[in-house]
Amino acid sequence: MKYDQEITEKLKREYLAGVPVSTLAEGLGVPDRSVIAKLSSLGVYKKKEYLTKRGELPVKKEEYIERIAKLLDVNSDMLESLEKVNKSVLALIEKKLTPN
Repeated sequence: MKYDQEITEKLKREYLAGVPVSTLAEGLGVPDRSVIAKLSSLGVYKKKEYLTKRGELPVKKEEYIERIAKLLDVNSDMLESLEKVNKSVLALIEKKLTPN
């Protein structure tokens, strides 16, 4: 589908107003991917951020290990064996080491 100036402006305005992509695509009779591609080319589309089951942003084990190393004032290479530990344990260690 070719998006003319009028449709492009309407799409941009409605997306920024909070209308879901699926609703916009349905109204135009095009696939969601087409609308996403157009909004991306306009620099407007924001990808949904992945969240954990608890609704938090995910943190990689490496990030936890880096933070713990910083709190202990040691090189993170010294803590490389912590990569085998559960994330919840790493989070607990970081929490306990963090000064209040």
